[in-house]
Amino acid sequence: MNTPSFQDVQFTNGYEFTQGTGYTLPEYAFVTPPELVQNKTLRHAVVIVGGGISGLTLACGLANLGIKAVLLDEDNTVGVKGASSRGICYTQKSLEIFQKLGIFDRIAKKGIQWSVGRTFAGNDEVYNFDLKQQSNFSLSQQPAFINIQQFYIEGYLVERIQELGSVDLRWQSRVTAFKQNKDFATLSVETPEGTYQLQADHVIDATGSHTPFHAWTGVGMESKKGDDRWCIADVRFDTHPPTERHTWIEAPFNENRAVWQHLMADDVWRIDYQMEPNADAAYISREDVVRERLERQFGKKVKVDIVWVGPYAYKSQCLTTLRMGRVFFMGDTAKIVNPFGARGGNTGVADADNLAWKLAA
Repeated sequence: MNTPSFQDVQFTNGYEFTQGTGYTLPEYAFVTPPELVQNKTLRHAVVIVGGGISGLTLACGLANLGIKAVLLDEDNTVGVKGASSRGICYTQKSLEIFQKLGIFDRIAKKGIQWSVGRTFAGNDEVYNFDLKQQSNFSLSQQPAFINIQQFYIEGYLVERIQELGSVDLRWQSRVTAFKQNKDFATLSVETPEGTYQLQADHVIDATGSHTPFHAWTGVGMESKKGDDRWCIADVRFDTHPPTERHTWIEAPFNENRAVWQHLMADDVWRIDYQMEPNADAAYISREDVVRERLERQFGKKVKVDIVWVGPYAYKSQCLTTLRMGRVFFMGDTAKIVNPFGARGGNTGVADADNLAWKLAA
C-alpha cells in the first residue's frame, strides 16, 4: 500500500469556522479489496470497524501479536477533517501500551511532558501538585503524562501497523449493513469501486458515539446529557505561558466560570472555556468572540493565532454489555465520559490493549 509518510502535521491559522480545514492531515489511498477483485465473499477472523485511536490501537496490538485482521474506516485519513486535535493528554498506562506497540519514542519526541498542575480560584492559587514527586508515578519508564494531538498518535499507529503487516487497513470503506448468526457475522461495505460483503468470526465496533451497531445489535444503554457547554480553542502565542496544566475553577477573565489550559505539540495550546448553560454553539465559536475571550485572559498585546475552535457539550453513556453475539464494543462505542480527567481516549487505548491479547488467545 502506497501511503504518505506521517511527518509533522502543519497547522493552518485563520480557520474558517464553517468550513475550514483546521489541521492538515495525511491521506491514505484506497486499495481495491480482494472481495471486489475476486467477486466473492471472504471470511476473516477479526474485522475492526473504525480507524480512530481505539480501533488503530487494537489493530496494532493484533499485528504485534501476529494476528491477521481487517480494519474498515469510512474516511481516508486519521483524526477528523476540519475538526479538533481531540484527545490530548495521554496517561502513563497508555504510554506503556504505546511502548509495547513500538511508537512511544515518536510520541515522546513530538509531545510535551508535564508533571506540574496548578488550580486557581480567581487570582489565588488554591492547589498544586508535581507528579514527579509522587511515588506511584516513578514505577514506570514512561512519564506521568504526555500531551500530543490525537491525530499524531493515530498516524504513528497507521505506520506501525504497515511495518508489522498482518492487518489489512481499508480506507474509504463504510459499513452499511450488518447481520450475524451463531457462527459468523456478515458486513456490507460501500467503497469508491462498489459494494461488497465480507464475513467475520469477530467484529469490533470502534466507530464512535454515533455508531449504527447500537441499533443493529439492539444493545441496551444508559445515557445522560448535561447542560454544561464549553468552547475549546487550539491557539498559538508569540509569548509562552508556563508548561504546566493550569485550571481555574473561577476564572475572572471568563465570568467566573472554569478554564483549563494545556500545552500540546507544535507550540499549540488547548484552552477550554466553560460557557453558560445551554449557550449557543455557533455564537461562542465565532472567531471574533473567541479572540475577545483570549484577549481577556492574555491581554490585547499578545499575538494569538487560532488553529481550531469548536464547542463541546457534556454527554455520558454506558452500554449494559460490551458484547452482543459476535460484536465487541470498545472506546466511545462502549462508553462516553466528559473530557476531564483524560478518561476518554485513554480508556479506549486500555480497551484495545485488553481485547487484543484475548482475541489472540
